[in-house]
Amino acid sequence: MEELDQDRLSSLPKIILHCILSKLPEKDATRTSVLSKAWLDTWYTFPILSFSTSKFMGMSPLQPMEDSEKMRKMLGFCDYVKKTILRFRDQSLTIKEFKLHVNSELGHISKEDVDIWINLACECGVEVIDYSQYIPVGRCRYHVLPICAIEAKSITKLVLEGYIKIDPTFINHSIMFTSLRVLSLQQVLLGDQHAIDQLISFCPLIESITLRCCFVIGSGDGTEEMKSLSISGLQKLESVDVVGIKDVSIDAPSLETLCYNPIYFDAPFKIDFDRCKNLKELCMLHVTTSTFLTEQFPKLPFLEILKLYFCKMPERIDITSVRLKVLVLSHCSNLKEVNTDAPNLLSFGYIGHGASEPTISFLRNSSQLEVNIWIHVDYVNLCNLRKFMQNIKPNNVLTSLALSITNSSNVDPVVSHVSFTPTSIKHLTISHFPQNKYLFSSVVKILLASCCPETISLSNYSGSKEFNEFFYETLMRRKEGECFCSFHDTKCWWHDLKDVKVTRSSMKKMDENVESIIFRLDF
Repeated sequence: MEELDQDRLSSLPKIILHCILSKLPEKDATRTSVLSKAWLDTWYTFPILSFSTSKFMGMSPLQPMEDSEKMRKMLGFCDYVKKTILRFRDQSLTIKEFKLHVNSELGHISKEDVDIWINLACECGVEVIDYSQYIPVGRCRYHVLPICAIEAKSITKLVLEGYIKIDPTFINHSIMFTSLRVLSLQQVLLGDQHAIDQLISFCPLIESITLRCCFVIGSGDGTEEMKSLSISGLQKLESVDVVGIKDVSIDAPSLETLCYNPIYFDAPFKIDFDRCKNLKELCMLHVTTSTFLTEQFPKLPFLEILKLYFCKMPERIDITSVRLKVLVLSHCSNLKEVNTDAPNLLSFGYIGHGASEPTISFLRNSSQLEVNIWIHVDYVNLCNLRKFMQNIKPNNVLTSLALSITNSSNVDPVVSHVSFTPTSIKHLTISHFPQNKYLFSSVVKILLASCCPETISLSNYSGSKEFNEFFYETLMRRKEGECFCSFHDTKCWWHDLKDVKVTRSSMKKMDENVESIIFRLDF
């Protein structure tokens, strides 16, 4: 029966098998070639070609290698890329995506070789070119993008990153990106300060533009940061992501998503998107927002998602919107009071340092609103956590609290015994905590006196075993005098705790498995 099912799968049309492969991780897609002859042929005709020097080497780019070994690897890589693309051209097969990532030192991969590969891909009707060059090329350091990538009418997406240069003469070429929908340039070199404006103007069907930390040719042989960007006349533009440009003007009525990051607080910047009336998602980083919420925000009637990261804020902000669904405030300085009147808000996230400010109030809120708080707090200030929780109003909106607790001093927190019923929340996550076991008791008691969680997640890293065991044993002790009734006028919730179920969870972060211990509290 299993063999019959496998035959049925193998007999599907190639276009469907290619679609299946495109949904798999690259390594798993490659492994399908050993399943059968049909799958081998499917892999050989798979129109998404991805080449990476670091993956070809099969080792860390930082690992030392003899020059002779580098040369052998380099020749093997170049031969493999060329043969693969030639096979597609000779069999008149279409290449949908061509990805080339030169991200480890194999020796010298000539720009002539790269030009040939891109040219062959264009001959095969390539739709997506994703090319990153992290290694300087020759004395000029930058690889000039071949003109075939400009002339190809089939290209719908162009992604360039690193030591790549778009020659100024290309900008004046008669045929320019007539089918391009997505343009992404990161750390790419252009001709002058106006080159990018001219380039974009030759992309009438463009829907998404990403410009991150790009450069232009400066005086002499040097380079300088791109200083300005002006976008207008693009009727289909939906998304713009800009990093490192100080003067940005966008006139695009169809724009729905905008992310802006000038990088530096102190440098003056100007962003004008007042004419983007249909904007639905706005993300800003490292900007001063003293006038934004009072002047520009009311001009965005359809905004549903607002995310502010590392912004300089006024001490008090008032946000009123009937459309807003997601609001995120992360590491925003000066902020002491947040008042939100958004009846359709579904998600609010706050990330910051300390456990005293800001106070957070929701004047009108949806019954589906979830409030998630992530804070980094020093042990000596942990006593402020209960007050911080109390200052989130109404108290029933808080969904999860994630804490990273450090211990930079030997001073114990001064706990004030005030009457306060702990806030009920779904999840309490503690990613880091003091390693000094003499602090365990006060940490656990303050945490459990501040909130009543349904689940508690503790990071299970080296050195955490003692704390995790202590936390579990503390939860399971329900004797008079060992709880935290002294914090309240009434009996604490600890006495109603019947059982604690322990499970383990594992998730991948940065190519590393991170394990957590999860306590599920049964009342």
